[in-house]
Amino acid sequence: MAHTLADHMTTVTDAAVFHLCTRAAFAAARAAGAYRADSLQHEGFIHLSRAHQVLPTARAYFAGVPDLVLLVLDAASLGEALVFEPPAPLPTATPKPTDADADADALYPHCYSAIDLACVVDVMDHSSFTGVPVHADTMALLRQYRFDRLPVEGTLYRETWRSEQRLDSGAPTGTAMVGLYAESLGSLSRFHRLAHDEVWHAYGGDPFVLHLLHTDGTTSEVTMGTDAAAGQQAQVVIPANTWQAGCLLPGGRHALFGCTMSPGFTPSCFEAGHVAELTARYPAAAAIIARLGVTDDPPVC
Repeated sequence: MAHTLADHMTTVTDAAVFHLCTRAAFAAARAAGAYRADSLQHEGFIHLSRAHQVLPTARAYFAGVPDLVLLVLDAASLGEALVFEPPAPLPTATPKPTDADADADALYPHCYSAIDLACVVDVMDHSSFTGVPVHADTMALLRQYRFDRLPVEGTLYRETWRSEQRLDSGAPTGTAMVGLYAESLGSLSRFHRLAHDEVWHAYGGDPFVLHLLHTDGTTSEVTMGTDAAAGQQAQVVIPANTWQAGCLLPGGRHALFGCTMSPGFTPSCFEAGHVAELTARYPAAAAIIARLGVTDDPPVC
């Protein structure tokens, strides 16, 4: 009898499972409407990984492979096609029974069908993955908002409003987005500045900090969150041309936030904050610039 995810809920409760592939392979999957790997034809299943297995798998099987991305898959959405079992090769395409007393950490996820693209909740740079499991609460947000990744910054985001009214320049009069910082997925905001004011809103989850480098050479921090008693700010305005970066406070799991701009956001109003240039101007902030500054322009996933 085939064992499914439900059979192992007492030992395997992963909200997300993962798959490493090239960017080109996933682009082909988007064009085809579903993801298939060669192993599906040859072995009967697609090899997946759990959070703690991703980095060892990358080192063992993908060393030197260029343009590698990590697909983050909603385990529940894979349904009965998802099976957790030992990594030994299977003689057939039928899932083998798993000993109920087997070490759950040694089980590997296998998908016994093509992967519907609706199951892919994130496509991230594999080098940004920390190996931390995705919590069920974080998965619920990924499932609901279907975030994309901002270029350069790497932030999980979804544009929610772009005004149909236009300025003389052609830019929208206003825009809004919802974003998610997620420790397990390496989602944060790298240093950048905008040509217009930006209003930040804290919606829920854990507190996060905005690091600000001001035009007069000073620096400051704002702790965003919904706990007013702890001094957290639910809303803050970042003035135009202020260098800004954001991330969760240590120990945080995720933070849901929003950003609103008027005039609205356009790519032309964005400038990335590179480490060398910012460090030269703000030497007192060298440590946080080294962590959150831009060293290059990573590709968009």
